[in-house]
Amino acid sequence: MLKLVQSERLILIGLLVLSAIPCIGGIFRLIELSTALEFLPENSRIVSVPVPAVFHIISAVIYSILGAFQFLPSIRRNYPKWHRSAGRVLVGAGIVSAGTGLWMTHNYPIPDNLQGMLLYAVRIFVGLSMSAYILLGLSSVLKKRIAQHQVWMIRAYALGLGAGTQVLIAIPWLLTVGEPSGIARDILMTAAWIINVVVGEWVISIKKNDYQPCLSRVQLETQSFQS
Repeated sequence: MLKLVQSERLILIGLLVLSAIPCIGGIFRLIELSTALEFLPENSRIVSVPVPAVFHIISAVIYSILGAFQFLPSIRRNYPKWHRSAGRVLVGAGIVSAGTGLWMTHNYPIPDNLQGMLLYAVRIFVGLSMSAYILLGLSSVLKKRIAQHQVWMIRAYALGLGAGTQVLIAIPWLLTVGEPSGIARDILMTAAWIINVVVGEWVISIKKNDYQPCLSRVQLETQSFQS
């Protein structure tokens, strides 16, 4: 049975909640594409070319939900085989999610009020960065550089959760101003990724501060043993 400490429960709940709204919306979109039911506003771009969107939704749901469990020390410590197996799945899911996101950004005829040049450039940058971080994380773990592996995967996951943060910061705007469009929408969407990047780097700095004392103790013990 999985036993988590209080801090791990809070981390897991927070990540799952952040993932929930875009995942639920994506699942509804899949249901629409496979049935005659309608839940969300019609999106002619997805209806006309559904395959990239379908792969994007499925891979993003897997990446965001399964990925949340990868950051729990109890799972990494007590279930290392599961952690490694899930990691292999997440590498594939993350690359597919980023790749299809890039394809849709560049190829779908998105109206200017939904995606201006700012948001287009940011989405391209995010997709390329997320792919690069995942591959760097994979390379690091294959070289047994676990600390570097964790850093790259935190950065990739922070970018992957951008949609959840976008929903959270769009709600106040929607309630007070109305549905965002044009440059306001571009800025809000971009701000969500900036927030995630800042939080991700903060988490990385905490992990580095925790890691350094442990490394120092190991070095001191090694030097003492050798002397």
